[in-house]
Amino acid sequence: MSTLDKPYILVVDDEPAIRELIQDILQDEGYQVTTAADGNTARACLTLRMPQLVLLDIWMPDIDGISLLREFKQQEPGLPIVMMSGHGTIESAVEATRLGASDFIEKPLSTAKLLRGVETAIASQLKLASSKKHLAQEPVGKSPEAALLRKQAQRVAKYNMPILLIGEPGSGKRCYARYLHSLGAFSEGKFIELSPESFPVDSLRFAALADHNCLYLNNLSKLDSKAQALLLHMLENDKVNQSQLIFAGQETLEGAVTNGTFSETLLYKLNSITLFIPRLSDHIEDTPELIHHFVDQHTTENQLPYRHFSVAAQNRLRNYTWPGNILELKNIIQRLLLLGDNDEINEADVDQALTPSKESQKNSNTINYQLPLREAREQFERIYLLYKLQQTAGNVGKAAKLAGMERTHLYRKLRSLDIDAKQT
Repeated sequence: MSTLDKPYILVVDDEPAIRELIQDILQDEGYQVTTAADGNTARACLTLRMPQLVLLDIWMPDIDGISLLREFKQQEPGLPIVMMSGHGTIESAVEATRLGASDFIEKPLSTAKLLRGVETAIASQLKLASSKKHLAQEPVGKSPEAALLRKQAQRVAKYNMPILLIGEPGSGKRCYARYLHSLGAFSEGKFIELSPESFPVDSLRFAALADHNCLYLNNLSKLDSKAQALLLHMLENDKVNQSQLIFAGQETLEGAVTNGTFSETLLYKLNSITLFIPRLSDHIEDTPELIHHFVDQHTTENQLPYRHFSVAAQNRLRNYTWPGNILELKNIIQRLLLLGDNDEINEADVDQALTPSKESQKNSNTINYQLPLREAREQFERIYLLYKLQQTAGNVGKAAKLAGMERTHLYRKLRSLDIDAKQT
């Protein structure tokens, strides 16, 4: 294997002797290595070229490694990062792991310890990437709506133009974005998912992320004016030609333009190719096929026990309204597989799963105006915080930023409202 075939590793440590030692060891093994002595240099290295692995010291002069880990993970969630420390504590290791670190290596470093940590982190990342390949598979469904949408996706994916996906929450926009990526000219590159909060407002950083990759941005209408200006600049100056850009939203952007919250010029740049993702209720005949698909997926990925859905159970699911669309169906199937006692799931099981419990009623988006002020306020806070957690896929740190709260305050509030962020 040539050096260019080996992973590229960024080593961040303020001690020159340790940087040189790690660099020598890794280069002897054929890895490509760049070193940085502080946080600012590490940020610059990350902007110029995205590594396959970062070795990050906890104690540095300008910023601590835990803060830099959090920053890098917000920018690039899939980036493997191994923390290093000569004065590590259990608390530091727990915090690093919670923030997404792949491993925690104590100094002094031995060659065996270092290489074992590097090889394990890279192998885990490759295994994770392999397990996610199913996400790019052809979307399920034989209905005319599903067939037409697949045909449209196959037609437009090859063009080097931004694609806009419009659909309700849970309708499958991310699934179609991954499908478009698999069909596009940059299918060998990474699928990088961004949110309005994690959108890079530095042109070099944005260009580096996009280069020969697919960028997928959900909730496009929430992009702030600074990010909109940068995106328009990059598009108008052909700075992201070597990439696939996919954007998504719940509704067309004309309303946001009218309200003055979205750039009309940017809208014209983005809406030349628009695909409308239908609600599940508009192609409800695909429900049985979706059931079989999600049963296979859950039993394979989550090692859940296989259970057969009776015809009556499938018919009950087929006649449900599905306000949460395909995502709600997927979650219901997971719940039925997990909680069922018998080999077969029948209509009564489905009815029980679909009947709102006291907890789900408590989580309802409807405020009861007959309640006293204190209880009504608590109900509103629950609705508001659940929405923020859903926006951030359960990420409490990001939800705290959106809500303008300290993370510790939000954790206390979630506990007082009996909200489990992992279940949102």
